[in-house]
Amino acid sequence: METDTDRTMHIDAIRRRFGISLEAISKYNSLNRDEIKNIGGIFRMKGADKEKILALLYMLSSDEQDGVIQKFRAQAGLDEQHYSPALLAAQYGTMLTAALIYNPQLYAMAINYRSAVNAGFPAAEIKGGPHKTTIIPFPINYRIVFAAAAAFVVVFFIALLIRINNGTGTRVSNDWIAGLIEPHKGQDGVSFVSDGNEGARVGIRSPLTGIAMAADRKQADVSATTAYYTKAIKTEKNNAALYVNRGIAYTLQGYVDAAITDFSKAIELEPHNTSAYFNRAAAYMGKYNAETDRAIADLKTVININPDDSGAYYALGVLYFRQYENDAAKPRALLEKSLSAFSHIQGYQDADIIFDYLSRLL
Repeated sequence: METDTDRTMHIDAIRRRFGISLEAISKYNSLNRDEIKNIGGIFRMKGADKEKILALLYMLSSDEQDGVIQKFRAQAGLDEQHYSPALLAAQYGTMLTAALIYNPQLYAMAINYRSAVNAGFPAAEIKGGPHKTTIIPFPINYRIVFAAAAAFVVVFFIALLIRINNGTGTRVSNDWIAGLIEPHKGQDGVSFVSDGNEGARVGIRSPLTGIAMAADRKQADVSATTAYYTKAIKTEKNNAALYVNRGIAYTLQGYVDAAITDFSKAIELEPHNTSAYFNRAAAYMGKYNAETDRAIADLKTVININPDDSGAYYALGVLYFRQYENDAAKPRALLEKSLSAFSHIQGYQDADIIFDYLSRLL
């Protein structure tokens, strides 16, 4: 069974084989988040999707003479003269590599689809008439079909029950979440060390580190911490720090909606809890469609409560810089806002180095 480490190594080998830089991957992901999020739609094979799948199969294979590629080419009607896998990989390589990194589901779908093609069960969309679309049928083994259907129903209901019971909602995985830093843990090795009476704070990675580098990190496994605080909350329902710490655990796992709910509950209990606002800002930025305005508002609230809060200025500077970095127009105003934030905390962490770097971009 392939592990996350195996997947990461495989994708990195693909990236190196086709000479695709981490910078190009990071930039593509930043500018095309919705496309990456919905990339699984290519398996419907509409329009140019067949070409993308051929490129993907080639990238996953050792060479273009792979039998899987030949089988798919025959079924999809993509001749070698007009649809060279190498040319298609050059055209779609950055997009597909970015998707393999930032959308882990695509890797699993691609591997499974490759196995299906190899077994002789490809499905290719063809036009049967002006108003008719048909799918090339699979060779049918009804025992396999019914067994697969039964297994799907079981897995579906198990997944549904888990989602209903844990109440954590959809899990996200993106560069922002991957770049967050887990707070120090307590002596028990499970719970986070609280900052005073307010709760711990998630770390915000330096903007000089790079998004693509952060994406190489595995999503934190803090399920034990989540369970720890869930149990504690049952006996101390009005303890804001408990909600803050569980919210951090949810954030690091990618359950940002559940995290936002916990941070909001902490704010309801303690309206001046700066850690709750700070961490909620980090969670807002972790959503697939980042709620930047809300994140900025929360960080400014922290600064209003405590004008000397260096962490809030640092997070605000990183946030503005990410906006600047992801905007193709590179607005000077965003860069100036980022500089302004870092100028308030000279001597804090690597703020001086960041300030000098950003100054040269003006």
